[in-house]
Amino acid sequence: IFTLESEKNNEIIFAARCSRAVNKQLWLAHVLSSEYPTKNPNIQKWGGYRVPWSFYHTFDKDDKRLEVLVGEFVGTDGVLYNEENPGTVMQKGALPVKYGEDPAATGEESQVDWVVYRYADVLTLLSEAIVRERNQVSQEAVDLLNLVHERAGLSPYSVSDFSSVDDILDAILTERGHELWFEGHRRSDLIRHGKYIEYARKYKGSTTTKDEFVLMPIPQWAINEGKGAVIQNPGY
Repeated sequence: IFTLESEKNNEIIFAARCSRAVNKQLWLAHVLSSEYPTKNPNIQKWGGYRVPWSFYHTFDKDDKRLEVLVGEFVGTDGVLYNEENPGTVMQKGALPVKYGEDPAATGEESQVDWVVYRYADVLTLLSEAIVRERNQVSQEAVDLLNLVHERAGLSPYSVSDFSSVDDILDAILTERGHELWFEGHRRSDLIRHGKYIEYARKYKGSTTTKDEFVLMPIPQWAINEGKGAVIQNPGY
């Protein structure tokens, strides 16, 4: 899905067309450290984005999606980098490689199309919508969830695996996190499930977040323009 070879894959609903000259994407430049080995040695590697180890450890060890969520690799310097020996490369977590290499890239640019919407997002959202609308665990919702879960090489869920609506909603949230990391869905997912602030404290170790921060601050210009009708959100 996220490779040059699989552009226009049937699962992709919409992708932004990328080229090295005009509308390039810079994912690998923002993710890979200089020590990370690539087939194309000319790819620029700045280092940067990481997936926290606390989230990495929520994956089943057999999950195929770990193939591109790199928790261990031997660097070009011969060093084995991982959580136990992170160096400066993996101090903050695993490498979210996800996008494949552009074999013709000569720097930061990549012509691999940027995926915006894809079918796995639809399947998991539909499963969640069915659970919420019926307020029950149904075979239909479980089957939809399994289309994504089994594709990752994992054993299918059964209805009996979930003792409550909250149980399956938690499984759906986890599945969306494992499937859609770094695709722009996590914040809205966590807010919808009522876990945004909880997870910020639990997994990010935030000591400054407030319950009100599920909302963004309203820009001051909008408040001024409202002439008293527009009130700032609580906490700002």
